[in-house]
Amino acid sequence: MKKLTKLIILCLIFLLPMSFLTGCWNSKELDQLSIVQAIGIDRTNNEQISLTSQILIPSAISSPGSSSGGGGTGRGSTGAQGVLILKSTGETVYDALKNATYEADRRIYLPFNKIIVIGEDTAKGGIAPLLDFFLRDPEPRGNTYILIARGNAEDIIRTTHRQESVPAKALENMITGTLNTSKAVEVNLHEVSIALADHTSDLFLTGIEMIKQEDQGQEIKKPKLSDTAILDYDKLIGWFNGQETRGMLWIRGEVKEGIIVVQSPGPDKGKVSLKIINASSQVKPEMKDGKLMITVKVKENGTIGEQMSPAANIDTPEYFKELEKRQERVIKEEIMAALEKGQKEWGVDIFEFGEEVHRKFPKEWKELKKNWGEEIKNIEVKVEVESNLRMFGKTTSPE
Repeated sequence: MKKLTKLIILCLIFLLPMSFLTGCWNSKELDQLSIVQAIGIDRTNNEQISLTSQILIPSAISSPGSSSGGGGTGRGSTGAQGVLILKSTGETVYDALKNATYEADRRIYLPFNKIIVIGEDTAKGGIAPLLDFFLRDPEPRGNTYILIARGNAEDIIRTTHRQESVPAKALENMITGTLNTSKAVEVNLHEVSIALADHTSDLFLTGIEMIKQEDQGQEIKKPKLSDTAILDYDKLIGWFNGQETRGMLWIRGEVKEGIIVVQSPGPDKGKVSLKIINASSQVKPEMKDGKLMITVKVKENGTIGEQMSPAANIDTPEYFKELEKRQERVIKEEIMAALEKGQKEWGVDIFEFGEEVHRKFPKEWKELKKNWGEEIKNIEVKVEVESNLRMFGKTTSPE
């Protein structure tokens, strides 16, 4: 009987919330909410919080040809395809968000927000206080992407897109689409919260900027993922380019796929594109005579994706071996570039070295962590790379 009672209670716990969700997305209720798709955070000259919010217009995206136009380039409320752009200010993020309702005339609704963009100058002052509301309030979701803008976040939020009626969706697709290069990163609110609570590793976030481009004879501005923002705990300290970003990801064991271009060993010196199939890494800290040393071992498996050297004898073991050496050299160069800037110059731990040291040397870590930002600069890091080419595709020659 007790088991039956417990079973009934469990069923009620799971079924009751579902009853509240049934039919919740009718048109009347949608019209009573301002459904946020993206938020930009900047600071004003007098240190107020400035929020630029991309609000969904359900009627604009459900009816073909009903886009409100507007371009999203003006001030105040402007239509931008399937969204409305609202700008509000306040003493805090929460205050600014509430102030947006004066213009929206509806309750701001955050569960479907996809993107939070923080302006470059604003990020230099620290992002932790700016994200506190989103981490504390139950509405925002942990899978929201966090980006740092080169310039103002407002410019990114006001952008339009030819193929997507909701620009935030285009930004989301850009983030997920560039992961196959391993030269860009994808970081969400949940991952940021873990890093901020850890105090061992430092943060890195997706960078984005507005670029000028010619389109049908006219100059337009459009967003582009731009490098990786590197933070000292929560303060923006600098940027990694694509090669440095991948160097960091090699160390962390987070390179999934991508292309490495090397010069062919053949007589005509054409280019060869080597496709990354998979990769792994090991970070091994050691203590020698009281001095901390770290060895990074990276193993990569790849294949020949393209070779532009007609005279190359691609199917010989010697050719493969030389390509592997050249690929190993590129990987090592990328890793060393990331270490030189991140470890030696900035003293940030975006490589999770502290976590590995803590795991292997817990007693020594108690002292090392007190001044880890300086300690990490003096660590000797040895890099070992092993690359293996498995195959050369369907043909041995480009002809």
